[in-house]
Amino acid sequence: LLDLIDLQVRLDQRGPHIGHVTDLTSAGNDLLEIQLIEGRKVLVPFVKQIVPEVNLIEGWILLTPPSGLLEL
Repeated sequence: LLDLIDLQVRLDQRGPHIGHVTDLTSAGNDLLEIQLIEGRKVLVPFVKQIVPEVNLIEGWILLTPPSGLLEL
């Protein structure tokens, strides 16, 4: 799981990144701490429905957040 730190976060496999993973917290479910390009940090549950793809070779994760998750 520590391999996830510093991975870029994308909303589309070929799209630009929106931030990067800065930390991983275990609190019942694992939570990814993501620092968005604009500087805000958000916590995102590390579950298949929200993080359906992790590409360690290319250095990114795909995020499919429910509406409003990144605005919190």
